[in-house]
Amino acid sequence: MQTLEHFQPSQMIMRPDNILFVSSNGIGLGHLARQMAVADRIAKGQRSVFLTMSYAAATLKQAGYLCLMTSHHRNNGMEVDAWNLALEQEYLVTIEELRPKALIYDATAVFGGVAEMLYRVPDLTSIWIRRPMWRPIHAPFLEHSSRFTLVIEPGELADELDDGPTKAVQSETMRVQPILHTDPCDRLTREAARQALGLPLDATVVCVQMFNGGEYDLGSVRAAVIERLLARDNVYVIEFHSALVPAARATDSPRHLTMNLFPTFRYSNAWDAAVSAAGYNSFHENVIGAVPTLFVPNEGDEMDMQKTRARWALEKGCGLMMCRDDAGQLNGILERLLDNAERESIARRCQAIDWTNGAIAVARHIDALPSVA
Repeated sequence: MQTLEHFQPSQMIMRPDNILFVSSNGIGLGHLARQMAVADRIAKGQRSVFLTMSYAAATLKQAGYLCLMTSHHRNNGMEVDAWNLALEQEYLVTIEELRPKALIYDATAVFGGVAEMLYRVPDLTSIWIRRPMWRPIHAPFLEHSSRFTLVIEPGELADELDDGPTKAVQSETMRVQPILHTDPCDRLTREAARQALGLPLDATVVCVQMFNGGEYDLGSVRAAVIERLLARDNVYVIEFHSALVPAARATDSPRHLTMNLFPTFRYSNAWDAAVSAAGYNSFHENVIGAVPTLFVPNEGDEMDMQKTRARWALEKGCGLMMCRDDAGQLNGILERLLDNAERESIARRCQAIDWTNGAIAVARHIDALPSVA
């Protein structure tokens, strides 16, 4: 763990208004992006400090946040019990130094070291931001809910189809609307975004976001999608790869662009359509942002129920869906995605969704918490 002493003394002046954001790792940026959505909207005069296991921590530093990093036992070779004890001590030292008025935890797993730390500092206001759509395998983590002062559930557009273990305890949470890091109205215009990305104004652009990390490999589908798209005249493919996993191999086509850029949603007016997994952030950005999207769910056991989200989008006419094992239908589905009338119909239904950013409600709740004396 990078300790607080690595920062300049002027940065670490004791303040009663520190907010400590704690998150786990993952193959995407979901946990960090939700926390940044809240931190960006907290009232001035408070300071957000991040303690994360994510290798995308550089994203936080680029945004101007103080960031501390620790590692998961899978990445440092420690035995699980020893790692949890070390994790507990690292968190306790950080809390003693920062004296935060609140700890904001965003993860599915509540590690033993986290649960024990919360037990040892019962007066600390702790908030678990716990997105829904859990698989049954994650249900045991719900036993730790009582360790937190409050559990906040970010809204889920596909809530009506959610039959995961968090559904039964939904009434015990503070529920807010879906959380997005970037509001759709804050995106660059089509012209400005295309100019920034080096894309021609008269081309059809499709954004492909299917990371190869995790146990569920979407690499073959990704390759087939890109091959079929580039076989069409005047179609450009742009890919953004995660900071957490190696970039997928690019083709030799000048119409295939790859880059690492955050937040990608800020540039989403640049593309006409998208092919994407159905993780919480990418799903809600594309639907609420009215980006016509073919959702290809990552159905790995470690993931949330992405197939349920994709099915909701298909049923509501807010997107298209194709599972990895249905790749034989790819040509027909891409025909629909590239059809102007189909895209306009999808965008129109998405634009009809009533939404305000749940990050605002979470930030206002944190603002109202008492400062530490």
